[in-house]
Amino acid sequence: MSDTQEKNLDYEAEGGSVVDVHDAVRREKILPPTGQEPVSFSPIIATIIVIILGAGYFGAYGNFFRDDIYISSFYQPEPRPAGIGGDEGGDKGPWIDQWLAGGKRVYGQCAACHQPNGGGLPGQYPPLTGSEWVHGGTERLGAILLHGIQGPLTVAGQSYGTIPMPPWNALSDEQIAQVITYVRSEFGEMKDDPKAIVTTEMIGAARDKFSGKAGSWTESELLDIPADAMLPGAEVDPQTGQPVGGGEDAAAQ
Repeated sequence: MSDTQEKNLDYEAEGGSVVDVHDAVRREKILPPTGQEPVSFSPIIATIIVIILGAGYFGAYGNFFRDDIYISSFYQPEPRPAGIGGDEGGDKGPWIDQWLAGGKRVYGQCAACHQPNGGGLPGQYPPLTGSEWVHGGTERLGAILLHGIQGPLTVAGQSYGTIPMPPWNALSDEQIAQVITYVRSEFGEMKDDPKAIVTTEMIGAARDKFSGKAGSWTESELLDIPADAMLPGAEVDPQTGQPVGGGEDAAAQ
């Protein structure tokens, strides 16, 4: 073997020794396996500080979720607005406004067919707007609401009736009175007309009068009721709901 092969050229070039190399290796910091690196204490300390500060603030101002933190000794709440839903002892506004609001709520059950604007659906459901059945007398409307309609019905020169109208006699007298008043006032060109108002008393009278009616009305039967026939009952003052000229209250308050 030659002299070159017998020599470790790396050690000779660097001038190092095996002992020096091992010492250098021992001085190197051993890296932990992936996923086992030590956690920095900075985020932990910051989190603890935030928790301590938050707990202190809550203790000082949270008042343990009681609502009196929003009410100071000088706080005076504003009075509830007058009108529907206002203070019981306050001015609720004209009686007719409340009566019409009740009728509008009931009409929500009718709007799917007659539409919110009272225009109906061509060929299927008759319109209420401008209908002679609406702005005429109240007796026909009371009869229709209590017993429904079957067969064709002519409204404003157009024939309807492929789909029968069911009776709404499950509604209370007050609800029927309110919705008829709403329909006559909103769609019957009778806004602010006292004759548009139908009272609970009137619907009670209609129930008695038509109690013997079996099944729904046909157009010919309804035409036997005079177009201007009004349900019996006292006319009421739109402002108070009281019968004009005194007497018992004809409308549910």
